[in-house]
Amino acid sequence: MEKINLENFLKNYPLYKPFRIIENYKVETSEYNRPYAFVGETFMYYCEKEQAEKTFELEFNASAQEFWSLADGERIPDILFDDNKHLNFVEHFKGCCKSCKSYNIDMTLHVWSDNKIPNNKYYRLGGPAGSGITKSEFDGIEANIFIEKIGLFPKQKTTVDNEIKKHFDKETNNWYYKACECMNQNHGIGAFAYFRRIIEKELLTIVKEISELDAANSEMKKLYDEYILTNKVYSIYENIFEFLPKSLQSLGINPIKTLYNQTSEGLHSLDEKECLLRSANIDLLLKFVMKRINEEQSEILRVREAVKGLK
Repeated sequence: MEKINLENFLKNYPLYKPFRIIENYKVETSEYNRPYAFVGETFMYYCEKEQAEKTFELEFNASAQEFWSLADGERIPDILFDDNKHLNFVEHFKGCCKSCKSYNIDMTLHVWSDNKIPNNKYYRLGGPAGSGITKSEFDGIEANIFIEKIGLFPKQKTTVDNEIKKHFDKETNNWYYKACECMNQNHGIGAFAYFRRIIEKELLTIVKEISELDAANSEMKKLYDEYILTNKVYSIYENIFEFLPKSLQSLGINPIKTLYNQTSEGLHSLDEKECLLRSANIDLLLKFVMKRINEEQSEILRVREAVKGLK
């Protein structure tokens, strides 16, 4: 079985957001089924001492190191299971900066399975007669193993992408920061509410920037001018796709209309989980659009400079 890379989870996942680390538990080697399996995992994280992202490594504190080294035998200790034979344990780790070797973060992880699993950490499923593999009560049972952060100190540093930041004014940047902060704390409804504000305020400005990318694109400018005259905002979002730069058309969908549509559904109809998922997707799409605009603007400036040099 290929080992799952935990770096994205350790670096980016907020509190209480589950991450599946084993699908259909059938391990023949030791894989994420006891606390010791997580020691040595590395991930990029912000080091306050060095004021930069550095490589961190998960470690036990001294008492946990001693306890689990003694308990790290062939069997998974009974204390790691609940009464239903499901894996279910919480453990505290240190994340240590490998660069400065002095800055640490504290991370508490909850690990559990959604079905019962055997207590032998090196486990093979039962096989047919004569195979040498013993049948067991676990044959035919599918179980997945999950992990979530239930404690983190200091709290995860919220950073704002500079590609986004330079497009917005102080008010919108404050909303964007709060949206990212809500996502880091797993507050989906709050994050979605801030992203809706951003879209409602900034989407027309984004459209105006796109219309100014290509001076020869008269149809795009016409769409924007018609909005100024009629104030029919939906029309411009509905009809803009064919006039977008190829880099934005490459998605195969109208990213501007998709963003606009996020403002039409009431918050009361969505739960925290759905709002969190939508917020993450809006953030990704918004960054994509902003970066494509930046790239187009930079390319136009370079070409204009080159033309000047040819005169």
